[in-house]
Amino acid sequence: MAENPSNLDLNEISILADILADETGNDYLTIAPQLEDDDFLDERNRLIYHTFGELAKRNISPNAATVIEEMRNNKTYERAGGDDYFLSIPKSAVPVSVQLAVNILRDRSLLNKFLRCLRDIETDAQTKPIADIPDFIGKSEATILEITQKRRVAEILKMSEVGESLVNRLVHQTREFQLHGKKPNGVTGLETGYENLDRLTKGWKKGEITIIGARPSVGKTAFALNLLYQVAKKGTPVIFFSLEMKAEDIAMRLLSLTSRLSTEEINSLEFQPGSRAEHIIVTSNTNEDASRANRLQRGLQELTQLPFYIDDTPGSKIQDLVSKCKKEKNLIPNVGLIAIDYLGLITGEKADSRQSEVASISRQLKALARQLDVPLIVLSQLSRDSEKRENHKPMISDLRDSGAIEQDADLVMMLYRKDYYALGGQVKGSSKNDDETPRIDAMNPISSVDVTLIKNRNGQTGDMRFIFDKEHCSFNSVADDVEEF
Repeated sequence: MAENPSNLDLNEISILADILADETGNDYLTIAPQLEDDDFLDERNRLIYHTFGELAKRNISPNAATVIEEMRNNKTYERAGGDDYFLSIPKSAVPVSVQLAVNILRDRSLLNKFLRCLRDIETDAQTKPIADIPDFIGKSEATILEITQKRRVAEILKMSEVGESLVNRLVHQTREFQLHGKKPNGVTGLETGYENLDRLTKGWKKGEITIIGARPSVGKTAFALNLLYQVAKKGTPVIFFSLEMKAEDIAMRLLSLTSRLSTEEINSLEFQPGSRAEHIIVTSNTNEDASRANRLQRGLQELTQLPFYIDDTPGSKIQDLVSKCKKEKNLIPNVGLIAIDYLGLITGEKADSRQSEVASISRQLKALARQLDVPLIVLSQLSRDSEKRENHKPMISDLRDSGAIEQDADLVMMLYRKDYYALGGQVKGSSKNDDETPRIDAMNPISSVDVTLIKNRNGQTGDMRFIFDKEHCSFNSVADDVEEF
């Protein structure tokens, strides 16, 4: 006997009736990306909708005849109500927009999942021991975010619509150039501060993730600090997440950059009690001391006025990093660039291998860049494979732990210093056959650094040359030195 319509979910019934009546199967293909099996509360409807999907995988249209046959073969037909229930579906359906029914069903399902998630979180917090509260909060936030991101499914767009949107973007782009008194120069993102880098990247793009890879001690942290400094000195806020170095050490490097004094020159000065960032008091025994003190004061003044923010929490979990980035983006709405130093020190959820863990971290960082609509730079140490090659030139396959990094990144840059592998000697304490420890020429404070843009999702790749002044933590590009490939 057919079930009383008052006991049926009419939205679910109307959706099933529409799909069963469509001989072409197109209605199911339209609805499938928007609804999952568990969006149906009634188990009978859930079984029927699941069968639609199984048939579609084999390119069989899910109409009444094919669905009944499939469910009988799978012994699920009676569980789904049998003949009585199937006969009631077309009779109980109401004349309603199917898309409206889908929207209502999906929103109701998301609300139920959201409330269930909140209840589970509260239950776990009250009944289970929590060894790491920040980790618990981070995972809870990630679970909630995963649910809320499913609120809407984008509709397919006609090229006429995309074309109109593109023209509007170009008009806005021109207006931005005019607002800043510039002429269009092909750089559509945030200027990097280096002409040769702008020529290839066209500037830092919102929502893109850039990976900068190098072996230890080549200078990737210094390079990243220079990239952020170039943006910050033009008044655009930047954030540097240092998982390895303290904020004061980062500030000392930047002070060397702004004051043009080496760390040794700064530390050789005699600082007196009462010194403040806005006014340092130095014992000037010589004219040289007085000159250094003046340069240091000017450097400090520039440094402290920069919209440069540092977080030096060591060994952050990916959930914590995501939460911090979102929080700081809300506090600093016009933040222009974020950098993380470095990928190998970020921990994720437990996985079968470090490769799987890093793959998950990489995906979350990519999603974060898009959510914040901010360029994100992530530093990464390279594996020792480059040490085994004769020319030691880094390759994209040297990225440590996961090929997912290469896949998720919009840009990948590799740093190479020839003097890192200086001829004639090795680092003190290393064995003759120790391929793990590179040979370094530490005597020369000036190095030539090749920066290879090895991947550029939206443009050209190529080699650039920079001069690295190690004493002053300064990277300067060699004018017009770009070799595209």
